[in-house]
Amino acid sequence: MSRNVIEVRDLTAGRGGADAVRGASFTVPRGTVYALLGRYGSGKTTLLETVAGDRRPLAGTVRVAGIDPYARGGAGGVWREGGLFPGLTVAEVVETWRRWTLDPLGADEVLDRVGLSGLSGTPFERLGPGARRRLDLALALMGRSDVLFLDEPTTGLTGGDARQVRTTVRELAHGGTTVLLATCDPQEARGADRVGVLDAGRLITGDDSVRLRAA
Repeated sequence: MSRNVIEVRDLTAGRGGADAVRGASFTVPRGTVYALLGRYGSGKTTLLETVAGDRRPLAGTVRVAGIDPYARGGAGGVWREGGLFPGLTVAEVVETWRRWTLDPLGADEVLDRVGLSGLSGTPFERLGPGARRRLDLALALMGRSDVLFLDEPTTGLTGGDARQVRTTVRELAHGGTTVLLATCDPQEARGADRVGVLDAGRLITGDDSVRLRAA
């Protein structure tokens, strides 16, 4: 069995029949953080959504744990907008989400995994931006997700909050979660195990991506 959790081959992806990404190929092993680095409009979110199974590829193949992602469960997503839960405490948000999830993890477990156990009684409105993003991660993990798709996970966060979220992502990967994230921040990409750079619709990987992001 392949050790790669995510396998993408010759993928062309886009919206409305127009391709934003052409011929992308890469693999992501279990417990690896892979960053898709690119400017706004480079196609990285389109590629992320396609690999996550939220849109059908125009050409090529995607496999997540050996299965077409359109038929696969067990993957969690955190998208740029995040979630809003006014009037609820952290624990109440998690319990509400659990009722919507098939075979969910326990509330205490997911809060512990993202470092929010001490804030379970805190109203959502009183959470800082970093804690809100970690709550998004907890909800994505609720369905026993072993793969996470993260779109700009630290956008709009201060230095301390951004580091907190990056540390949480790294700890999840150490625990065996496979992470594919899209970012326009080279600093965030440098914290990943692997990086692919999107440039004019083309995904550059390996040594070429290292040279490009260092330029």
